[in-house]
Amino acid sequence: MATTSGEVKFIDVTLRDGNQSLWGAAGLNNEMIESMLPFEEKAGLKAVDLLASIHMGMSVRYFKENPWERIRIARRILKKTPFSFGTTGRRFIGFRWMPDSIMELVYKCMAANGMSRAWISEASHDIEVIHRNAAQAKKAGIDEFVVALCYTISPVHTDEYYAQKAREVVASPNVDTVYLKDQGGLLTPERIKTLIPTIRANIGNLNFEFHSHCSTALAPICYVDAVKMGVKVLHTAVPPLANSSSLPNIFNILKNIRYLGYEANVDEEALDAMSKMLAGFAEKQGREGGAIAEYDVSYYEHQLPGGMVSTMRRQLQEMKMEHRWGEIVEEVARVRKELGYPIMVTPLSQFVGTQSTMNVISGTRYKQVPEGVMQYAAGWFGKPTVPIDPNVLDKIASLPKAKQFFNQEFPQKSIEELRREIGAGPGVSDEEFLLRYSMSDKEVDEMLAASSGRAAQAG
Repeated sequence: MATTSGEVKFIDVTLRDGNQSLWGAAGLNNEMIESMLPFEEKAGLKAVDLLASIHMGMSVRYFKENPWERIRIARRILKKTPFSFGTTGRRFIGFRWMPDSIMELVYKCMAANGMSRAWISEASHDIEVIHRNAAQAKKAGIDEFVVALCYTISPVHTDEYYAQKAREVVASPNVDTVYLKDQGGLLTPERIKTLIPTIRANIGNLNFEFHSHCSTALAPICYVDAVKMGVKVLHTAVPPLANSSSLPNIFNILKNIRYLGYEANVDEEALDAMSKMLAGFAEKQGREGGAIAEYDVSYYEHQLPGGMVSTMRRQLQEMKMEHRWGEIVEEVARVRKELGYPIMVTPLSQFVGTQSTMNVISGTRYKQVPEGVMQYAAGWFGKPTVPIDPNVLDKIASLPKAKQFFNQEFPQKSIEELRREIGAGPGVSDEEFLLRYSMSDKEVDEMLAASSGRAAQAG
């Protein structure tokens, strides 16, 4: 076909989102990632999405590896390709809220280790939090700060809602890029026809990127249509960490857009070599790769991210309660409505999913309420898009533990105060302090001991 104007560029999410969506962030250790990064460097990508806090936690707990070393490995190999870290803006490792001073130090350590791109996926689209993180990142030396507008379906998440959020996001001079993030794979070709132009019309001259998961099988179609609408940057993955609940297969997208006449200066041989290496890792570990998903209308009911669906079903299976999945799906939709239609992205999707599971298993709704839901109801995770159901809010607020969250502001402490609280003296580096503040001393001690043992063997 005739060549059209414009080159399409790619953000590779294999190591971060592909690994997280299909292998629970536990499939790839530092050595494996080090072996694949040369192919990422050669591929001609706009950027590599390297890791988020969940990968850092898994690195410590599962692999007994220093997660900061993964970033230093990337800095050593990726000379021309930027690599990124992702955050929700309120937390580091785990699901508890962190003081602003912690996030400021996280960006400082990321930049010091060569991270040049950072993105935020703030579940409530809290503009104050987004702008604060953008300023912290730029102050630390991050070159490109990227803001996700997270897609969801509800009576209030209309085109005008996203137009307003886009205008608010770009009011900060520290934001460089906006991307439409469809973590649930809910977008349809019909929906993007108005949503993408609406967002792009309200972000001025900022860069725009598109990110959608394959949970309902429609993402590859949406990608091609998005390119036809002028979108020039797509988030994709390399098999076997593409498709299913992950993102579209870059080889499929390349084939389709090139057939339509669009240019993409990507080295497919390098990505194919990386794909074969990943397939070898999967075979050795007995892990399944992504497959072309069948259309599943239930996703539009529960809206849970694909990786979370697989985790919840596995946990139910372990409890011999997999037969109750249908009840939980119905309860998720009900709880989400009662809680003011939170967007189903980390950590709010985990809060809704956990609360729904507790409601079904206990047999009494809101008899048990996780701490995260209490904090959300108290406003610690931003203002709900619509008010929480008054009856549900009363049930949550009346719980004894909830009283410590309602009508109280989260304490903002300095790094010096936090170091004293956990006994991290001057001899503890900032990197180690962040791990110890976010995780248990036992986990960090075991990781450090294992790392020292590996270094001694290598020496």
